[in-house]
Parts: sequence; structure tokens; C-alpha cells
Amino acid sequence: MITMILREAIRDASTQLGSDAFRDGKHQWESIGGRACPYNRSGHCSQAVYSCSVCGVYDYGQRGGPGHADCENLCKEKP
Repeated sequence: MITMILREAIRDASTQLGSDAFRDGKHQWESIGGRACPYNRSGHCSQAVYSCSVCGVYDYGQRGGPGHADCENLCKEKP
């Protein structure tokens, strides 16, 4: 519990202080799970869900992000 609270406090401080990654859009992406690729109608293709370890922002597959690149590179049906 303390570790989770401390981790959240560090993430909040990084974001509020305007970390370089957050300011420059150079996120430090780490995979935190997965979901079905929304562009593949077969349901047999997935993409990772990412979170920035510095500022805490999530990427669920928006264009230009690493999740969208997963769909583009791994799935046969493309948008």
C-alpha cells in the first residue's frame, strides 16, 4: 500500500514539475496490458496498452502512438 502511494506521488510530482518526457512528448512507454486491435474485425489480433513511466499518460492505440503502431505492424486488416 505504501509503495503504491509513493509511486503515485512520484508520478504526480514528475507531471507537475514538467518532466522532459512530458514536455517534449518523449514518453517512456511501458506495456501494461493489452486489448483487441480495433481495426481487425476478426478479433484475432491484439495490441499492447502503454503507460508512460514518467508522467503516467496512457496510450490505448491513438494514431501516432505505440499502440496504433502495434495494430499497423501486426494485424492483417488495416484502417
